[in-house]
Amino acid sequence: MLDDAPRSTWLVTGANGFLGANLGAFLNGRAHRVGVTRSGTGHPMFDECVPGELADPVTLVAAIERLRPDVIVNAAAMASHEACELMPDLAVQVNAVAAGTLSAAAAGIGARFVQISTDAVFDGSQGRYAETDATQPFSVYGRSKLDGENLVSSNSDALIVRTNFFGWSPTGRRSILEFFVNELSDGHTVRGYTDFVVSSGYVQVLCDALWRLVEGRSTGLLHLTSSDALSKYEFGVAVAEEFGLPSGLIMPVESDVQPPRNRDISLDVSRAEAVLGSRLPSQRDGIALARVDTLGLRFELIAAE
Repeated sequence: MLDDAPRSTWLVTGANGFLGANLGAFLNGRAHRVGVTRSGTGHPMFDECVPGELADPVTLVAAIERLRPDVIVNAAAMASHEACELMPDLAVQVNAVAAGTLSAAAAGIGARFVQISTDAVFDGSQGRYAETDATQPFSVYGRSKLDGENLVSSNSDALIVRTNFFGWSPTGRRSILEFFVNELSDGHTVRGYTDFVVSSGYVQVLCDALWRLVEGRSTGLLHLTSSDALSKYEFGVAVAEEFGLPSGLIMPVESDVQPPRNRDISLDVSRAEAVLGSRLPSQRDGIALARVDTLGLRFELIAAE
């Protein structure tokens, strides 16, 4: 039984965020959960919370040294591409400098460090990117996250995970899954991009994989998403089919970015599958798992907001 085993302490930045809250839910009964929030006030998905903000990560170092967690997962980020473009200096501070500071603090107390990175470190001209492929970010967000990877990589015990995920969020509006479910349920016509391809994975599958990788003391760089690639349009149709919603409301269109460009930032997860010893689910498998969690986890997360 999980409750009979000695529990390690996991400290998770971004406890109020999409991944942070999902990870807190997953770790229930598996670890002592310390969430980092700006206010430090309690969070239902965590056993305790401490104040901290990545824009000023030094304030969090003292808490790390006091609590001495076994594992630190940096799940917080300035993730809005638009905000990063408008405030590039802040993006570097939050996504890069803070990651390096926290990783150094983890090394100082002998804690495992997990840095959550992104598929946006690639430009999308190729697709099915492996860990050994050359990076070329197409945005300030991607560049700042790549800078964070480089700073964290000096910690030889760190695990850097490039990912892209969907699922249920505390606000109910954070992921592409929720976008399609919400809009199609309301009968709204939506656009589905046919020229933007990703290998997004279900967030609870990601949480399970992170747990297994940490338990197995994995280090270095891994790509961790689903096992297949779908366009945004194909993903929307898959959501509609799984949830019994009208797929005809999804209009197949090309993305409206300027200058026009196709982009496939899907990741090759074969290395992660080899380390985990099992195949990662497809996106359709992940969507099916999310539907199962509709009446449980989905409302638990929203209630915690």
